[in-house]
Amino acid sequence: MRLSRRRALQLAGATAALAAAGGYAITRRPEDLVRAVLERHFGPLRMEEAEVEALTAASVAQRPWIAPPWKLAAAYATAYQTGLEDPAMEMLPDDRAARLEQFERHILGDAVRMTDIAMRSGPDEEVSFIGPTACLNPYATFEVA
Repeated sequence: MRLSRRRALQLAGATAALAAAGGYAITRRPEDLVRAVLERHFGPLRMEEAEVEALTAASVAQRPWIAPPWKLAAAYATAYQTGLEDPAMEMLPDDRAARLEQFERHILGDAVRMTDIAMRSGPDEEVSFIGPTACLNPYATFEVA
């Protein structure tokens, strides 16, 4: 196969784009995935970075097995932010896709339980992290299984 100048430039451009996307993905943190999941389901969020970090830490501390591997979380956070989460999920092996879905379900449940996201009256209100044992019902009891 003969490599033309045009094809060489296309390959160089594609390589540069992949390197840039990989570099961008490496800078992603688990908190970025958590924020992307919350924004996907609740719309745009006004939530300070420290609050997102506290929610992520509390969720993972309660269930350390739900945290996806760092590289998978970074790549998927990038896919969320670029709007390519559905094609990315289809390309993943079944066990990785199931792990991300489980992580997303736990994060959504923890966000409702540990923040005031469900009590806001509009999307422009700021969301605050209340805590891992936050509950407004004084008669409720929670036991860790």
